Amino acid sequence: MRKITIQLLMVTMTILISASCSKDNEKIANDEIDEKNLTPCPENANCQYLFTEDADLNEAGSGLITGPYRLFWADIQTAGVRTTLYIKAPMDGKSFSFNKQAILDGKVKLTWSCAACLMTPFRLIEDGYVKGINLRPGKQADQTRWLLEAEVILEAIGQPAKRDTLHVKQYFDPNFVFN
Repeated sequence: MRKITIQLLMVTMTILISASCSKDNEKIANDEIDEKNLTPCPENANCQYLFTEDADLNEAGSGLITGPYRLFWADIQTAGVRTTLYIKAPMDGKSFSFNKQAILDGKVKLTWSCAACLMTPFRLIEDGYVKGINLRPGKQADQTRWLLEAEVILEAIGQPAKRDTLHVKQYFDPNFVFN
């Protein structure tokens, strides 16, 4: 009798854990993105929030090439430092969402460049989310505007105790013209 009770308890726990995980993923996928509290561009910085279609990143991860994605990038340039967050979204659909597995799979890339500064390099780790929605779905691609929200966790290379969170919520405009 005790063996059957333990087995039933294990099956029940497995079902509950599975259901709770799928609810978290559904929550990210189904949430609307609030258009309030957009990420401001830092003072004395130059920021661009753009996207292009049928694109990918080169092997170095810093140049655009032809590919299968709708590629979004948030580019922030301050005095001597350039930070760019790339997001490889699917070409189809009017919205998308990525969980931490997509980050691990390389759908989100981060580049930093600083010619002469002493800063700790960070890398993306397996946590965060990205979601996006087309605000003008009936328009041609060059007339659309996307709203994206991304929150990714960064870890200092060689110093796993040092972590930071990169949060971007902004409108992304096309970087191409069809007509």
